[in-house]
Amino acid sequence: MKRLLVCLAFFVAATPGSLNAYGEISVSLTLNRQEATLSDSIQMVVSVSGAKQCDAPPEIEGLDRFDVTRGGSSSRVEIINGRIRKGIDYTYYLRPSTPGTFQIGPALARVDGETFESNKVSLTIVKGAPSPDGARGPVFLTATLSSQEAYVEEQVLYTLRLYLRTRVSNISLQLPEQDYLTFQQLGKPREYQGMLEGYACQILEVAYAVSALREGDYQIEPARMEMSVYDETRQSGRGPFDDPFFSNPFFRAGRPVSVFSEPLELKIMRLPEKGKPDGFSGLVGSFTIASELTPSKIRAGESTTLTVQVAGRGNVHRIPDLRLPAIDHVKIYADQPVFAASHDLKGLTGSKRMKWALVPELPGDYEIPPLSISFFDPEACEYRTIQTPGHSLAVIPGKGKMILVDAGNRAPGSGKEAVQEIGHDILPLHMSVRDMDAGSWTQNRSLFVWAILLFPALLYGAAFTGQQLKRRSLRTRPIQQARGAARRMIRQCRQIEDGDPTRLSAAVREYVNSRFGLSLASLTPDEAVKILRSHGVGFETAGRLQNALQEMEDAIYAGRPRENVGIAHALPGIIRAIEREIR
Repeated sequence: MKRLLVCLAFFVAATPGSLNAYGEISVSLTLNRQEATLSDSIQMVVSVSGAKQCDAPPEIEGLDRFDVTRGGSSSRVEIINGRIRKGIDYTYYLRPSTPGTFQIGPALARVDGETFESNKVSLTIVKGAPSPDGARGPVFLTATLSSQEAYVEEQVLYTLRLYLRTRVSNISLQLPEQDYLTFQQLGKPREYQGMLEGYACQILEVAYAVSALREGDYQIEPARMEMSVYDETRQSGRGPFDDPFFSNPFFRAGRPVSVFSEPLELKIMRLPEKGKPDGFSGLVGSFTIASELTPSKIRAGESTTLTVQVAGRGNVHRIPDLRLPAIDHVKIYADQPVFAASHDLKGLTGSKRMKWALVPELPGDYEIPPLSISFFDPEACEYRTIQTPGHSLAVIPGKGKMILVDAGNRAPGSGKEAVQEIGHDILPLHMSVRDMDAGSWTQNRSLFVWAILLFPALLYGAAFTGQQLKRRSLRTRPIQQARGAARRMIRQCRQIEDGDPTRLSAAVREYVNSRFGLSLASLTPDEAVKILRSHGVGFETAGRLQNALQEMEDAIYAGRPRENVGIAHALPGIIRAIEREIR
């Protein structure tokens, strides 16, 4: 008997005649806690009682300092003293970004064009210290530095490790922000299995090269990782959804969680002034230099290439462009330097290759001076200067002899010498244009030759035109379908005279798919409102279509498929209003 009464209550609640029995509309806002830390996730629920749906999701004030994630909405039915009361709950998850006390709310909900306001709730966020190793949960984050002290622009490895004992997804990282401190990621994150406190866990590791532009004591704030955590402690035997197939995260909504690493301290020291070379470029790290002269023996007037490469590990962007000093009787042409940078698990590496083309003008032996570069070695705590070896270039005389013309040997008064004919060309020389007219090959060819020559061009033009027409047809087809969607929808409404809600709902879905280029297999009232609002349709018009779809669903699931003749007559007017408001 109790089951029969419950089924009867749900049936009455689903019928259109009971839509006016919901009572007064009220909105309430609740939090699952009033005090939390920066690493906590707070659940917030906005409950709208007395209405089965809202014109739009509620607007909530006081969330400027929070990252908000929507947890979805759910409908509910309450039977109190024989009265049926419907409502809808909107769930959100809040992740704080700064400590303090905040006023959450009110939440503003619009129902049938009227706005209803909820209460306000106070929430206190404390900074909170990271948990000790023995009290860490199934998800936690650690941070380490390879050294607590470093020099200006020296690389220090900053490593983050995320330990996982449960299933997570949608991981995002927020690095600490600090003036004069830069983070350079070293490769892709590494994922591997490990043991911690006797438990097997998944470890996600990501490394960064950290360098400071100024000296001082730096307090590196905790890094923050956000993710969705899925609860693995599920009890079986409660229903069909406890089947392992449905335990996949695809079928379950994850709980948003934020985890923080430990704060770290880093001391940055100034580079020493003692022993600093002149013209020091600020290069810090460990570097090598190499050079090559190819070839080392050439003829006068030919060119050789001097190649110098500086490579190493450190702030490689500080490698300077070297200058080759001038060499007597040698022309020097500098090439554009080529810089390349990469990284590994130990930090940033790079190289710069510089080339010069040397062209000696006279034979002889030339000495190519060495080139040097200075850098600060943080491991030895001293400046180092490295240089290339000197190169010798041997230049021999060229193959040709130089011919000097003496203009003074010409006899005075002698004029230009006459040109003497010494032979004839094998082919005839035409001395006039008229000589070429008689033998023009174009006059001895038929139109068939011209057709053969023009056929490839004509064939290409025809193929190009066909492709353009085909592409234009493919581009304009969706536009033509969208323009005719309203006409087809109105024609179908006239054909469905009996008001069949199933056919009317399918017609509305076909109209939305054709008009907006979608491929929805089903269309709920809330989805229809979102689609129309995204294309500029007003709240009132979108709400009219939403109400019509809701009445169709109520008629379909209540088992009265022939009570929507009025909707079939009203839909054409709604479609015309939508077409006028679409931008």
